[in-house]
Amino acid sequence: MIRSTILLATLALSTIACAQRTPLPTELPDTLKAEFDIAYGRTPEQELKLDIYRPKVGDKLPTCVLVHGGGWTGGNKEKFRPLAIALAEKGYVVANIEYRLAPAAKYPAGVQDCSLAVRWVRANAQRLGADPARIGAWGGSAGGHLVGLLAAAPERFLTAELNDVSAAVQATCIMAGPTDLTNEKFVEALRRAKEKSNSFEWFGKLYDDAPDLYREASPITHFTKTTGPVLFLTGDLDNPDRDAAGMSKLKSLGVPTKQVILKDAKHGCWMQRPWFEQCVDAVDAWFREQLK
Repeated sequence: MIRSTILLATLALSTIACAQRTPLPTELPDTLKAEFDIAYGRTPEQELKLDIYRPKVGDKLPTCVLVHGGGWTGGNKEKFRPLAIALAEKGYVVANIEYRLAPAAKYPAGVQDCSLAVRWVRANAQRLGADPARIGAWGGSAGGHLVGLLAAAPERFLTAELNDVSAAVQATCIMAGPTDLTNEKFVEALRRAKEKSNSFEWFGKLYDDAPDLYREASPITHFTKTTGPVLFLTGDLDNPDRDAAGMSKLKSLGVPTKQVILKDAKHGCWMQRPWFEQCVDAVDAWFREQLK
């Protein structure tokens, strides 16, 4: 009996390990079509590009602007290619975007780029087969923070390009991203790291020297009754409590919100199996509910 139990446990662990090692989808399936490195804007630092993934069949499809993470200082859109492919297979037009990174481009440059990407998708909706009235945003880690600002303050970060096009998103998934940069634990971590923190790289100032700047860059500061529905998605081994204040604020405003916590999942779990599929399914379910 003991041997059987050990064998079953070993097999279970082996199955999990194999699932995590199984490569995530990067090849375009026959059901999808894609356009790569489309220029959606120009800045002094760089030309901004995005990739479009969409089903070969269908028109006026629900759409998602996908925003990678990397602590505001790193990462690239190619990292989120598997997520873009998987969500497009669910029936969405997916715009997988790049944005300016610190320290070359400091806040609010990255948010402005994400806002412009939403406006570009809406302006080009007919060509993309997208529904301009059903655009959602999904971001991970720092990308989660950026889409939180998109949801909370869509008109705050407009630039000269396409500034007559709405930047509003109709639903959002904040995946392991902060909504309150003045949170006590977050600030304690910043004080320990000082100039070595990613936040200092992005803002160019320490929290204690510019608390109002950190408050202004917090999505929770700008949540209103007109904010679209927000899903919080995180692992139970990450920091689920990080979402509490944002959810509480949204609930007090009457904005639909919920939290999905993934079991045995750490930060970055969205790029590992079995959590990869769980994240895609959770976002698909949220968008299907909110982007009707």
